[in-house]
Amino acid sequence: MEKTISVDDRHVIMKRYKVRRSGREGRTLETSIPREAFEREARRMDMSPDEAADNLDAVWRYNNFKGLHLSFERKKP
Repeated sequence: MEKTISVDDRHVIMKRYKVRRSGREGRTLETSIPREAFEREARRMDMSPDEAADNLDAVWRYNNFKGLHLSFERKKP
């Protein structure tokens, strides 16, 4: 099933964060996400923020579309 995500910047909250190099030889990059965005996702999954931090993985999706899509999914056992 194909899904389309459309974002209208006039109706979203925008925050800017610095990007930092990390990992061996700077092979990965790190940035922050707004705490309130993570807490909202935790509530949607009926978890406290602490439970979510322990039980969820951040999953980035990207390929042939502009930008990145971040979602949170339960960790696989």
